[in-house]
Amino acid sequence: MKQLGIMGGAFNPIHSRHLLVGQCAVDQLGLAKVLFVPSSDPPHKKNGLLDKEARFEMVQLACSDNPAFEASRLEIDRPGVTWTIDTLKEVLNQHKLLGEEVRLNFIIGEDNLPVLASYDRAAEFLSLSRIVVSPRQTSDCDQALVKHWLPIFQNILPAAELVVLSAPANEVSSTLIRNWLAQGKSVRYLVHDKVNTRLIAAGHYAKSTGQ
Repeated sequence: MKQLGIMGGAFNPIHSRHLLVGQCAVDQLGLAKVLFVPSSDPPHKKNGLLDKEARFEMVQLACSDNPAFEASRLEIDRPGVTWTIDTLKEVLNQHKLLGEEVRLNFIIGEDNLPVLASYDRAAEFLSLSRIVVSPRQTSDCDQALVKHWLPIFQNILPAAELVVLSAPANEVSSTLIRNWLAQGKSVRYLVHDKVNTRLIAAGHYAKSTGQ
């Protein structure tokens, strides 16, 4: 069975932690590929959100030199408000048409677990995918911390097939990137080199652009 990772979000913009978590998921779970799926018109994020094509372009650049990563247009091209559950179904259907049996692994930060737990279609969502949680404070290969987090996350989402990812602690966030750019600071090394080049060239999130 093919193991496929799904990482969704606004990617406003995509940064080094997104890529680090994706690679850890590939290495630790034996994933054949991780799909990075930027949202088109997310229902919960509006202010300061860069145009969907600009965000997709940066995701594509960030994934361009890793054969295990793929930038997906599934939500970018879907009209109207986009929901992740529909993306999971679409990915499964695509592989079913190809005659491939796949297992989906939805990669999520611990801060989004309560959101998923309160989702009115949570049971259906959990039937479609294993949940892979990446806590920001779990050190690389620190199994003691993984064992610490697992029961806490299972308590939040008891119906889930859930696994905790071990990744180096990292506080990089899209908010940090946007704030630094607005202040005229360099975000080199916080984002992929190609993304950094594009951010500078386009002036994304710079104060003068009003973004």
